[in-house]
Amino acid sequence: MIQNEAYQVVICGGGLAGLTLSIQLKKRYPNVEVTVIEKTTRPLPDAAHKVGESTVEIGGHYFSQVLGLKTYLDEKQFAKLGLRYFYGNSSERFEERPELGPSMFSPVPTFQLDRGTFETDLRAFSVQYGVNLLEGASLTNVELSENGGKHLVSYSIGEEEKTVEANWVVDAMGRRRYLQTKLGLKTESPHKASSVWFRLEGKVSVAELVNKSNSVWQNRNLEDRYYSTNHLMGLGYWVWLIPLASGNTSVGIVTQDNLHDFSIYSRNYATSLEWLDKHEPHLADHIRHMEPLDFRKLKNYSYGSKQLFSANRWSCVGEAGIFSDPFYSPGSDMIAITNTFTSNLIGADLKGELTEEKVTQLNNYILETMFPDQLSYYVEGYHTFGNSQIAATKFLWDTLYYWRVYAHAFMSGVFEDFDRLKAFEKHVKELSKLNRSLQASFRIQAEKQADLRAFDYTDLARKGLFIESAVGLLTRQNGIDYENYLKRQVVFFSEMKAALDAKWSRNEELAVFAPFKAFYGSLNATEKRKNSINGFISRIAEGKFLYSVRSVFIHWFAKEKPTVNLAFILRWLYAP
Repeated sequence: MIQNEAYQVVICGGGLAGLTLSIQLKKRYPNVEVTVIEKTTRPLPDAAHKVGESTVEIGGHYFSQVLGLKTYLDEKQFAKLGLRYFYGNSSERFEERPELGPSMFSPVPTFQLDRGTFETDLRAFSVQYGVNLLEGASLTNVELSENGGKHLVSYSIGEEEKTVEANWVVDAMGRRRYLQTKLGLKTESPHKASSVWFRLEGKVSVAELVNKSNSVWQNRNLEDRYYSTNHLMGLGYWVWLIPLASGNTSVGIVTQDNLHDFSIYSRNYATSLEWLDKHEPHLADHIRHMEPLDFRKLKNYSYGSKQLFSANRWSCVGEAGIFSDPFYSPGSDMIAITNTFTSNLIGADLKGELTEEKVTQLNNYILETMFPDQLSYYVEGYHTFGNSQIAATKFLWDTLYYWRVYAHAFMSGVFEDFDRLKAFEKHVKELSKLNRSLQASFRIQAEKQADLRAFDYTDLARKGLFIESAVGLLTRQNGIDYENYLKRQVVFFSEMKAALDAKWSRNEELAVFAPFKAFYGSLNATEKRKNSINGFISRIAEGKFLYSVRSVFIHWFAKEKPTVNLAFILRWLYAP
């Protein structure tokens, strides 16, 4: 440590971002004093006092591995059965809608979080790690030092006013965005969308929207679809159904502002139900007689920032800094990344190595590269949601891009190292040009092409490329190997984009990139037979056989290896 006196980090806000950062800091730097100032007190509401229940791979890895909460999550929260989408005409029978999703759980765990119970338990964990958690404390002022001295953070508990000195101040107060407001750093987002959400008591499953006598539809998924983040899709909107460990279900409506009038459905639950009557009538009929446990709304939820980190030793984490869109569940990812970057900077400060250059690197990475890349999914993307083929194709691109670029880097420790991150960003800038160009093309094609019901069910657990990419998240490259890995991704996504360009410009078959074929109804007899065989294998011992074989394979041949070559077995067993 650079000084003999106590080194104090004060985190303003004891929600998901603040509590996880406090645990991460105490695990990495046990001698650092960490204080969390939080207005609310336990017990917290059971669930949807906050939105953001669904995690994807970066957030799942951060909670389970970086923070060491894997056992807790397995025991107290729900495993997530991936992202699942229902496209097509919402007025026809629900089982007629094209479905895209996995029939089995991924080898890379993600979770459905009951935010109330999770944050309550995180408070207990933080105290166990030695965090000074001040509950019932209201922040009254932050006086940032401008000369390298300590900051002053003032708060009140009851009638008592107190002030604490801090080497670092972290804003983890969510959408209040205290430091962003104080320092004039807020910026608008090009993405304009809004949402309402509510909890319904008990289990509300998409399976309940289809007659139980339809055994073909009910049984084509090995696992219960309830445990997915289910998306009911239409032009300019999506509706989510997310399971909660409390036994209830979270339901949300999300719309792009220029395609749906937020004021029409956001006044109360009754107006939301009327909106569902028009756009998702089967769900509306199913929940019509249920009373919501709560009802929340948020207009124009996306926003940006000029700066997230400062060499003057402050930072904004999670939603206290930026937010894009909930469609791909990125909220926990941004918490993981901004918390890790904050931890990196505090570590540099402890060594006497905190520089303006390091701070600028992390600000630029998020605000000039990663966040605009992420926003590009949504700015044009909502215009594709009413076209089954294009929306499904976009999902394939978006997911592989996220897995093979950002998630793999985070899970490989790239975000914890300034030098590795710099080398990584060079390739991401090149990949980002491909991504942003293609995102604009998705909208053009969605508006040009008719919405064809070309597929019934695309089971991602039986698609070779998805399996290979998911298992690839568990591999680890270092140094020159990682540089070569990134170069291969540039080639991979360039070929993927070229296949789409050929399909759209010359209507050529997607032979160059076969996995797209599933969305265009062109699987041949051999490929369909492979899916049938795999459906049979997956049901041996109700799936336990395939899960056990997969676990053994991953343990001995994939996890922590530099690469894993699945090409032969995937070609033999799975359709493209």
